[in-house]
Amino acid sequence: MKRIIWTRPAEDWAQDQKIVKLDLPVLRFPVTKQVCIAPQLPPKPCDIVVLTSRKAAEGFLHQTTSIRDQLQKAEFVTFGMETYKFLVSQNLKVRLIPVHNGKDFANALVHEVKKGPVIWFPRPAEPAFAIGDYLRTHDLEIHDIEMYRTEGIKHFEHDALKRLSSEPSVVCLASPSTVKAFVDVIRTSDDARFYRYTPVVIGSTTFMASQGYFPDVFQAAHPTLQSLWDKALEIARHEPTLNKD
Repeated sequence: MKRIIWTRPAEDWAQDQKIVKLDLPVLRFPVTKQVCIAPQLPPKPCDIVVLTSRKAAEGFLHQTTSIRDQLQKAEFVTFGMETYKFLVSQNLKVRLIPVHNGKDFANALVHEVKKGPVIWFPRPAEPAFAIGDYLRTHDLEIHDIEMYRTEGIKHFEHDALKRLSSEPSVVCLASPSTVKAFVDVIRTSDDARFYRYTPVVIGSTTFMASQGYFPDVFQAAHPTLQSLWDKALEIARHEPTLNKD
């Protein structure tokens, strides 16, 4: 089977290693890193806290210990089971909305949340779907709180770059920022030979960011890491492993 390149940040490996099977031909090659942002909390206390990832949940609770009594009164709403379990473990009031992606989550919130409550949304600087903007178009009061941003890694070890370009591969791309960072690496370190890489992307936004660089782009069935890995594995098992030099 063809090799799979996993590009998610090293900070996410504790979660990712539950999905990625290292007994298969896999190269871990993070092309981005996460930089924490000191959150600017809204002046209005929250009634609801919306969260779309465990990472954002952990960072938010770590940065808001001084208002933990206030947060105990709020309702936390998420759609990810990992995030849900984590919030429950923190003895918070949590509601799980059973959907698969941010867009469906936003649609569900519009139907389930009445106008009036103040909503806080701790999130990455570049969310996969602009939930805050979407809810505001439906007259809900939501305050975005940036928790971290993703930056491309600029310097790599020579041996790591040599391994990267050693053979054609299926590459997993989980965000538009990852696409940009990976494209920059291939331009500078593999003579822009994009045809040697077959991207599998996590969603439509990442799909659009990948078009124009690669001959073929495949999208996961669902915008989840498990679905991303499953699709990459499917492609890797069916694609020929011949060198394309």
